Amino acid sequence: MSYTGKFIQIDLTSKQHQIGESDKSLLKKYIGGKGLGFALLEQLAPNPDPFGPENPLIFANGPFTGTKVQTSARTTLITKSPLTNSILDSHCGGNFGPMLKAAGYDYMIITGKADKPVYIYLNDNSVGIFYANDLWGKGIFATTDYLLRRHAGINPRVAAIGQAGENLSKIACIGVDKHRQYGRGGAGAVMGSKNLKAIVVDGNTPIKYFDEKKFKEVNLRLTKEILDNEGVKFRREKGTMKCVRSGQENEYLPTKNYQLVQFDDFEKISSEAAREELNWEDTSCFNCSIKCSKWARWDDHEIEGPEYETTAFLGSGSMVNSIKDVAWANELCNDLGMDTISTGVTCSFAMECYEKGVIDGWNGLEMDWGNAGAQRELIELMAHRKGVGEIFADGTRVAAQKIGKGSEDYAINTFGMELSGINPKGSLTMGVVFAVADFASHTRLWIAEVEMGPDFTIEDIPQAVADGLDTINVRNCLVICDFVPLGLDQLAELLNAATGSNHTEKSLMEVGTRLTNLARKYNLQNGRTYKDDTLPGRFFNEESLSGFMRGKKLDREYFSSIVQKYYKLRGWNEKGEPIVVK
Repeated sequence: MSYTGKFIQIDLTSKQHQIGESDKSLLKKYIGGKGLGFALLEQLAPNPDPFGPENPLIFANGPFTGTKVQTSARTTLITKSPLTNSILDSHCGGNFGPMLKAAGYDYMIITGKADKPVYIYLNDNSVGIFYANDLWGKGIFATTDYLLRRHAGINPRVAAIGQAGENLSKIACIGVDKHRQYGRGGAGAVMGSKNLKAIVVDGNTPIKYFDEKKFKEVNLRLTKEILDNEGVKFRREKGTMKCVRSGQENEYLPTKNYQLVQFDDFEKISSEAAREELNWEDTSCFNCSIKCSKWARWDDHEIEGPEYETTAFLGSGSMVNSIKDVAWANELCNDLGMDTISTGVTCSFAMECYEKGVIDGWNGLEMDWGNAGAQRELIELMAHRKGVGEIFADGTRVAAQKIGKGSEDYAINTFGMELSGINPKGSLTMGVVFAVADFASHTRLWIAEVEMGPDFTIEDIPQAVADGLDTINVRNCLVICDFVPLGLDQLAELLNAATGSNHTEKSLMEVGTRLTNLARKYNLQNGRTYKDDTLPGRFFNEESLSGFMRGKKLDREYFSSIVQKYYKLRGWNEKGEPIVVK
């Protein structure tokens, strides 16, 4: 229960679809969300071309999606990433996931390639594939407005790509409700490669629970605990942007393309500045009382945001010191359909390339540090693959491969994925997370504050990373937001009441470990090796500025030894290969 029991698979090449029963064996083994999606991807496309028709887009709900559980908006998109050529899961709030479940489906699989641009309309009574020639070339905002007018129903929701996805930018995202994103890894480009402009979902299928009385009792008790939590109250006030100040104070704020860990003008891009200058109003995803998200309205602009990651990279990372300029760039990315993290890191990389004079062809574009106008112009050029934007359209790894001249050392990515959240010059533990996770993102694990604690030692890193990655894996199977302060024991109680399962904290951790091994196996068979479990040269060639390595250069062999200890804890061999995948 709390599952619909159905899935839909749509082939854009033949314009046919089939509806079937959800794979109960996979749901039992992986619960839903990320785990279910990874298992389906391995079955359907063990080694696809990311832009080939065989690479599926898998939208996978979890048992909590659309329910009365706090933060039940979240859902997961799984595909093979064109940015890294490895496995990708991207998580999104908003309302798309709950509406997919309201349409009657636990998951949706999209394969093939349409002969012309199309969009999909799906509800609990019908499935339609419609030509979208008139929408091709339009941004996400206009596309969403048009489709909502055309398909007025119960509560339609739209996932769409902008010009970046149409032009197959490997850092293109998929926009949901205009301002929410399946953000990382280039999923928007996969959608564009299929000539799929948008998906509209709607429906009214009710959610049932295994033991409704027990579920209500447990959910009510845990919801009260969530809302009484002081950290939740603080997050509601400050939003994710609270991390600008904590990053500054703890010396891990990504600044000047990761050269620095503090930004002199951080107050100008802080949560407090955003609330005042952007006229912030608290808002939320579907069924969430945490309300970390904010509506911003300023100077005839309007967006939901900006979030911390956006601000760290379009702001301090590029030395932009105006929250209005950060929000403007955010709005531009949302409409064009570009991941603000990879875009921001790529912009700061471009600024350093400009400063160092390693490329020509700027055509009058002055990419000086802090030049917000030039930053916005570059974003437009990247989305449309025009001029110098062609060099940077696919993120830092591809750009550095084109540029050469030592630029690889300050092209901040691991295996193609731009690092996010925290500067490893200030947090060694997060550096290890970026190196060993299935892709290099803070969404795999955020452990910076734990590292700053008085009882955490450098020897604790391998175990903390292993346990943390497995725990977040479980949460991404359920699916539930990272901001819900509940342990796996509490989530197991909630899950059992909703679905009739018999999970414990231990059995949930086993799911997380199983998923870590599955992802590792998939990535290895798609070209990743243990040699890729590292960081860009900047973090070895330049001194760390805070944390365990303050005032020292991080030694490559020492970093590798930490990674090897992590492998050993996993039961992997020295090449990072799982001995047995259960």
